[in-house]
Amino acid sequence: MTTLLFVVFASLGVIFLWGLIAPRSQWYVLVSWSHRDQYATEPSGSAYLLHRVIAALGIATMVVSGILVYHSQENREPESPTPPTAAEKMWGSPAPVVVNRVISSVAEIPKNLVEQPILGFQRVMGQTRQPPYLFKLGTFSLAAATPDNGYIGVDPAPGLVALDTALLVVHVAGDPACFPHAAIVRETDESVSIAIYYGRATPKDGSNAEFASECNILSSGANVSTLVPIQLEKSLGARTVLTLQGDAIRGVPYLR
Repeated sequence: MTTLLFVVFASLGVIFLWGLIAPRSQWYVLVSWSHRDQYATEPSGSAYLLHRVIAALGIATMVVSGILVYHSQENREPESPTPPTAAEKMWGSPAPVVVNRVISSVAEIPKNLVEQPILGFQRVMGQTRQPPYLFKLGTFSLAAATPDNGYIGVDPAPGLVALDTALLVVHVAGDPACFPHAAIVRETDESVSIAIYYGRATPKDGSNAEFASECNILSSGANVSTLVPIQLEKSLGARTVLTLQGDAIRGVPYLR
């Protein structure tokens, strides 16, 4: 907007300054061609004087307007950034996406996959759809993430989403070229231990199995912030949530 105003003011300034300094030249260039006899219709000296006065007033008006615009820009309050959403306050920006797959635990640590650090967890009450913000988040999507390529879990039942049967979500931030392949969930009376494993597409012919492990645990903003729904045999209750190594996973409180 400021650039546009500058262009307009500069253009008008040239015209007004021309009219102030050489009104006769301006009349000959801009008006005289429209008269059959330009010499007979040339304005008088008084008309040229009035033309100069009008041009001077125009220049003065532009100068005052320019000063006012400049000061208004200088004194303008900086625009407030868009406040973070509740999801961004809890999980960081941008808001995470949800893996819409019903996940079963695998028995052993899978080979050729990369364990993702679990950054936090939150309780879910799927039957009552609480907390409700979770059910409004976007869904994890990657062209290569298909069941044939090793994508974790199975589709939820018709009319449901994976969160409907979950009791937890865990937060990971994975390589944007990779997707979740497997999870381990081990439950005891005192704790729930969880691990999430990422990889790339599994080669259909079984060759180059190491390809699945080519996932970097990145620290840049390119990582895809992702919530993985976890089904449990019973409600979490007072049990602690741990990594497989026994480290406590941070519980993220629900912010409305």
